[in-house]
Amino acid sequence: MAARHADHHRGQPVKYRALAGFIIASAAFAAIFVALTLSAFHAPRPHDLPVGIAGPAAATSRIEQAVDTGLPGAFSWRGYPSAAAARTAITDRQVDGALIASGPDLRLLTAEAGGTAPAQALTTAAQAVAAKSGRHLLVTDVVPPGPRDTQALSPFFVLLSVLIPSLAAGSGSALAFRRAHPALAAAAPAAVAVAIGVVCAAVADGLAGLGHYGELAGLVALFSLAVAAPTALLARIWPPLVTVAVLVLIVFGIPVSGGPANLASFAPAWLRVLNPALPLGVAANAIRNIVYFGGHATAVRLAVLASWAVAGVIGVALVTALRRRRPAPVAAGAGAGAGAGALPAIVGPGPAQPGWTSFPAPPETAAAQPITLIVGFDDSEPAQRALSWAASLLRARSGTLHVVYADHPLIDSDLSGFAHTEMEENRDAKAAGVADAARQIAAATGIPYTFERRQESPVDAILSVAGAEDAVEPGRTPIIVTGRSHHLPHRVLGSVPVELLHQSPYPVLTIT
Repeated sequence: MAARHADHHRGQPVKYRALAGFIIASAAFAAIFVALTLSAFHAPRPHDLPVGIAGPAAATSRIEQAVDTGLPGAFSWRGYPSAAAARTAITDRQVDGALIASGPDLRLLTAEAGGTAPAQALTTAAQAVAAKSGRHLLVTDVVPPGPRDTQALSPFFVLLSVLIPSLAAGSGSALAFRRAHPALAAAAPAAVAVAIGVVCAAVADGLAGLGHYGELAGLVALFSLAVAAPTALLARIWPPLVTVAVLVLIVFGIPVSGGPANLASFAPAWLRVLNPALPLGVAANAIRNIVYFGGHATAVRLAVLASWAVAGVIGVALVTALRRRRPAPVAAGAGAGAGAGALPAIVGPGPAQPGWTSFPAPPETAAAQPITLIVGFDDSEPAQRALSWAASLLRARSGTLHVVYADHPLIDSDLSGFAHTEMEENRDAKAAGVADAARQIAAATGIPYTFERRQESPVDAILSVAGAEDAVEPGRTPIIVTGRSHHLPHRVLGSVPVELLHQSPYPVLTIT
């Protein structure tokens, strides 16, 4: 009781540190998000907004000079020979609007479907020019929003609604398929992205009447994968790196995108430079272009989204493949004293330990060939029986004994990173205990053995060691020895022996 009480108090500082770290991280996250969002939107002012202008040179130069004097650097002027050419430039997404200076009236062509913010900025500037010159202003919306998307806000909000689930899908798939085949690990976020695209495009079309279902579904799916795949890659490398995905795709991504009114050209320069690269703003403009502008100016944006998606998928596949092939740090057979990076060690015979008994040795057969036994061991009662039987068998005939501990937790993700050290220490302590139990069992029979700790699933760990031994001794087929399941005692075999029977190219012996 006293020991348990001491352990309870010893854990309190760790809990308090984790709580304090969580509070600080949450407050910092909120502060950064607020600072970036307000920096972009608290006083929006256009910067180099592309605007067309057509008319006599004298008239257009006066207009440009008047606007640039009142709003320096706000607009980037592009001359066109006629009003028709300027209108075509708008529908082709070359400019956000155009001023037509020919004739007695000043005409302004806008495209509300491309974003209400650019249209309003142009209207305000044109009104000032018209008032100063004494001319009447006529405003024409050449690309208006749809009847059920009255302010053209739906393209942005569709993607904003997909952003969070895609982040969650990427992070979740990295954990759920961390031990899966690399192809499956890479396919998981892609399959989720396709499902999200198919469903969300249908909902968007049904509620906002956006149309273009096939193109919209494909674009939403590509955006979802461009978010989910890089997130999965970061989570596979190290779970706390998901924070980087949140910072880039949400904390920076939302302000940089320009929001539902397309204020991307109104943000400070240090945010505007990121707009062509981050998925949310790129995808929002691509949807606007598909729905309202005939698909013009979408190729480059699709290439950006595809780059994010492909890089993430390839990265997930490569990291998963490397993790499956790379052996985890191993502990020496002596157990508690083994370092994290120790190599498998041959452990010599030791004195029998009290409390351990060995099975009678099987009768020795004539001209028996040396054998190689691979024993999966986790210090459960069935595993103890399996290891005792294997060690006793090697008393009667020559061979080698390899003990494998699969250090494979179901969930080991600490996204904050604050408890990671404590979790690793607990896992190391458990591995040391398993190694010490194996040492005692082997010592009872006086059989040399190796002990290897692998951070893989039990089946993968056992087959990896068996394959390595098969390569070392080509003429000697390893025999895998396991105990039955200790979680489901009413079953004769457990999941590990059954999987080994299905997957193993080597003989499998289960001790019940």
